[in-house]
Amino acid sequence: MIPGLLCIEKELRETISSELDRIGLLYRLFSRPKDISSIKEKIKRKAGKYQQQNGVLMQDVIGLRIVTYFPDDIDLVYSILKKKLSFVSESIDKHELTVFAPKRTNLIFRMSHSHTSFLNEVKETMDDSDYQLVDNTFEVQLRTILSEGWHEVDHSLRYKCKEDWKDYPEQERLLNGIYAVLETNDSTLKSLFNDLSYKHFKAKNWEGLIRTKYRLRFRLNSLKRDISELLDKKPEVAKALFKADRKKILDFFALSNISVPITFDNIVFIINHILLNDEDLKNLTPSIIENELKRNNTQ
Repeated sequence: MIPGLLCIEKELRETISSELDRIGLLYRLFSRPKDISSIKEKIKRKAGKYQQQNGVLMQDVIGLRIVTYFPDDIDLVYSILKKKLSFVSESIDKHELTVFAPKRTNLIFRMSHSHTSFLNEVKETMDDSDYQLVDNTFEVQLRTILSEGWHEVDHSLRYKCKEDWKDYPEQERLLNGIYAVLETNDSTLKSLFNDLSYKHFKAKNWEGLIRTKYRLRFRLNSLKRDISELLDKKPEVAKALFKADRKKILDFFALSNISVPITFDNIVFIINHILLNDEDLKNLTPSIIENELKRNNTQ
């Protein structure tokens, strides 16, 4: 393994993780830098694609994969990355309504100036012409947790050895069929939690409602009693919490610099700030949270 790439990979992981953790997103992050043997294998497999003369260089010497628990969080992560990183290009497969097929969401970003300088220093120390075909970019792949295993199998046992499959269309169809089941299960999983949040709403289980509606990595702190009692007394506020657009709430986090602990209380206060504007909830909002929200409004 090339030590310089390990340092860049570690800092990229930390940058991305800090943003996703700030929002409380449920995800897993995997990463790897290519070693010199992997670089050589890909250059050979691509048969002359990468050349310094025409400026076509390898863009995934460092690869990261963000695996979200729910399919609707892929778009959120996509927005965050394009805001926070230096975007270069993307490969996103479009769905055909009548065809099940794997969907790639692969993004290429430019390394920072400091990472680029570091990479160039590393390249100068490498006495290997293949290493000079590495670009100062990195790839981020977005997947759901249910499709992740399928993509691993497909990448290792089909994508890298297409000759094994060319005379066996039925087996290819079956492999894609497995993905179709996983895609359907992704949608079913989201619907299950939406249904569960409604049941908690009807049962006046406010903590359960917030957890299953917003699907974040909440801290263990329970919802404060005074907030629960307020929701008991004001069903219209509770209904507004249930009806609120989850994407709009998380987009507010993603596109702002707000940084507060992800607790049930704070989510209620933030939703009130964005959508509800209920005076009783405002009176329960701690000054430190109120100040953070006001600070964000002025930026």
